[in-house]
Amino acid sequence: MRLNLLLALALGLCLISCAQGGDSPEDVPSAATGPAKAAPAAAYNSVPADTIQMLFQECDYIDYVFYYTNFSVSQNTPTDIQTALSYISADVPEVLPQCKPVGHIFYQVRGENRAEADLYFDNTCIYMMFYEDGKPAYANKLMPAGIAFFNQLFQNTQAR
Repeated sequence: MRLNLLLALALGLCLISCAQGGDSPEDVPSAATGPAKAAPAAAYNSVPADTIQMLFQECDYIDYVFYYTNFSVSQNTPTDIQTALSYISADVPEVLPQCKPVGHIFYQVRGENRAEADLYFDNTCIYMMFYEDGKPAYANKLMPAGIAFFNQLFQNTQAR
């Protein structure tokens, strides 16, 4: 009963979240730089709610592997995992070709990878790209609490 209440709350927050921050293009070329055109943004759907619900109920381990750092992070308590899942917004981001992932996230159930996502986290690109059958399939913005979590994580590791 308590788990269902937490799940309903987390999904509700994801569904009613407001888009925040600047969704403006990174740099628009000036006329002096020539007629270069930006590549179009790719369009993806949001990860299905039943996938998030399954992870909320069954996921017992999350592993964050960061590409340009000397650390990784794991979560294995239900509270931490459910909080991490609540960071995923239902809103779909603009996916630009110049965006590069800073890490990869593995969501496991009893040792089996049940979902994977790339984390994009810089001044222009803040979202998660979920994979299906090894290919990008869904894209989701991060909730403000998720942005704060990753900002804190990266700041704490840089201070060491």
